[in-house]
Amino acid sequence: MNSFKHLFALLALMLSAVSCTPAAGSTNSIPAELRSGDFSCGNSTIQTAVELKHAGWIYIMPEPKSRQAAWGNYDGRTTWWVGYWVNGRTSTTSSTVPTKNSSGEWIGDGNGYRAWRRGGTPPPPTKIEWLCSSYGGIPPR
Repeated sequence: MNSFKHLFALLALMLSAVSCTPAAGSTNSIPAELRSGDFSCGNSTIQTAVELKHAGWIYIMPEPKSRQAAWGNYDGRTTWWVGYWVNGRTSTTSSTVPTKNSSGEWIGDGNGYRAWRRGGTPPPPTKIEWLCSSYGGIPPR
């Protein structure tokens, strides 16, 4: 019976080592299910991002719509697709980071959609937005 406990502990240790990839320059590990980055993250940020991903939320990064638009170009005449959140499980969206309701479920504001805006580059993504996205954007500051 004791050997099963040790086998289980060893298996759990091996799985945790495989499921985490260290972020360069970070003392914390970013789990493989999140987008990797070369910035440091606090445990609460990583935990929030993991919970959002497990709840089905994905962040769609802002993208330049026009050829003149580029990250860091603050020319107000450029056009951008706005960033927003999508939940693949519930088919809901959010323009802001989803929040937990009283039942402990992550809910959005229902206002996320593919739209464009004028006004130059958007602000850099937050660490949670970066970790919950798949591509695009610039690394958070």
